[in-house]
Amino acid sequence: MANTNFAPTIAPAISTPLQTPSSESAFETQLQAALEHARRLTEMYGPEGIEVALAWETVEELQTAKAGHQKVNPTIAFVRYCAENPGASETRVYDV
Repeated sequence: MANTNFAPTIAPAISTPLQTPSSESAFETQLQAALEHARRLTEMYGPEGIEVALAWETVEELQTAKAGHQKVNPTIAFVRYCAENPGASETRVYDV
């Protein structure tokens, strides 16, 4: 049973910054802080605590926000998809 005698923790605020050079480093710092926070809570309370789950959810949301702001070349993304999924119907080549 989890220890219920603990102070509530506050996860770092989640924001979706505009990706400028200075805000990228601030965003990366925020992501690293959230990751460290989640790791420490996991060490303190184990992997099943509510606070731990919320902290890791914050990390996931920050990583998703970071991934959403990165520019992706569609051609490179498709080539990577084809390499990772050789059996997919999109990767078939037909002789004409």
